[in-house]
Amino acid sequence: MTDSVPRSTYELPLPAAESRVSAPGAEETATALQDPLLIGNVYWFVRLRWVAICVLAVFGLAGLAARNLFPPLGLRPPSGWPFLAAALLCLANLAFLGHARLIVRIAPRRGAVRNLWTQIMVDLLMLTMVVSFLGSLETPTPFLYLAHIVLACIFFSRRQSLAVVVVASGLYAACVAFERLDLVRTPGIYLDPLLRRGMTSHPTFPWLTLLAALGVFFVVWFLASHLSGLVHQHEVELEEANRRLVRAQQDKTRHMLRTTHELKAPFAAIAANAQLLLRGNCGALPQEAADVVRRIAARCRRLALEIQEMLQLANLQSADEQPAPVRLDLAEMARWAIARVGATAQERRVTVDEHLASADVVAVEDHVKMLVANVVSNAIVYSIEGGIVRVRCSGESTEGPVLTVEDEGIGIPPEKLPRIFDDYYRTEEAVRHNKDSTGLGLAIVRHVALSHGIRVRVESEPGRGTRFTLRFPPVG
Repeated sequence: MTDSVPRSTYELPLPAAESRVSAPGAEETATALQDPLLIGNVYWFVRLRWVAICVLAVFGLAGLAARNLFPPLGLRPPSGWPFLAAALLCLANLAFLGHARLIVRIAPRRGAVRNLWTQIMVDLLMLTMVVSFLGSLETPTPFLYLAHIVLACIFFSRRQSLAVVVVASGLYAACVAFERLDLVRTPGIYLDPLLRRGMTSHPTFPWLTLLAALGVFFVVWFLASHLSGLVHQHEVELEEANRRLVRAQQDKTRHMLRTTHELKAPFAAIAANAQLLLRGNCGALPQEAADVVRRIAARCRRLALEIQEMLQLANLQSADEQPAPVRLDLAEMARWAIARVGATAQERRVTVDEHLASADVVAVEDHVKMLVANVVSNAIVYSIEGGIVRVRCSGESTEGPVLTVEDEGIGIPPEKLPRIFDDYYRTEEAVRHNKDSTGLGLAIVRHVALSHGIRVRVESEPGRGTRFTLRFPPVG
């Protein structure tokens, strides 16, 4: 298979939150996922603020470039305050980003909560400034406080979100009171001075408007916090259900390990006795009986292989006492795998063309052996007779050591590539070519790759062969 031939490509997804080498328990998994979620909320707030900064900047530019368009609409062109607000928010955003990158390495959870609280308080102060310049009574801008109230209900507890409502209400009440008492004078967005004068001259209108707005604030908080509480309760229930499922899966894995270990000895005894019968140690067998014994021996070999792969997969899925990773030479692992399947290659008259340069990786030795052996074995088994399997190892890439295994075999249809790593999955073409496979080899590859952060890329075309590219994390 040459590079000029168009091939279908699939890359095994490697989740960022996937555990490396060892699999944590359910409680540890739930705890580990909280920190990335909080940090993600911090960055989401920052991205949302960039939108607000752009809106303010565009509003300010419109006031400079199209001042003549505002008076016909009865609006006052904005002066420099939108640029001031945008500049202050921009500086705040940069500070929040710097703090977020710092807390990732130091104290993610506590730092993220403080970052979110600071962001909301800064936003409320800046929003109060915008409300004052646009008009606290004659414009609907005070309802922008509702966005922060709803966000607080989503990200914080009911009591904490209530504190945000109290702060927002206090800031808006202070804004109205300062304007009512002429402590702060801003012209507002409307040109007609009679509009504001008519509103503020009425003895009760400003205070009734203020009370109505504050009532809306608290009603929205009550509804949003109630709904958010229901969602959080369902999340807790789902998390508990997930913990129970993880524990059940671990119990199932342990039971399978015990059962398969107990099956190894009987099958080994059957296979040994079948070989004794075939060698004539118990006397000559009739031809029909010899054929039956050969089928028994072949079936035992296949079941022994399936038991071995089931044990390997169960051990990879088990969270108990995973071995510690060590520094390994990837080229040596590849040579070991090639030697292990040498008999199969000779039987199928497949030539293994190897070019292996030393490349250091940090991983669990048994896991890497399983990974490489399965990939090389598949390349040989699904090659055409007399074909060539090319195995290349390189450690020169800055992105980490790379091992490629390429065959000239039956290939994989494009629509079936995403499923080849599923447990027990085999394509119809693979079943016709090799009836003895268990369908667990690439499932083992998937588990090892995910636990070690190895990127697996598959390129294939039916009838032209398949190339597996394994890119290991660089050694620090």
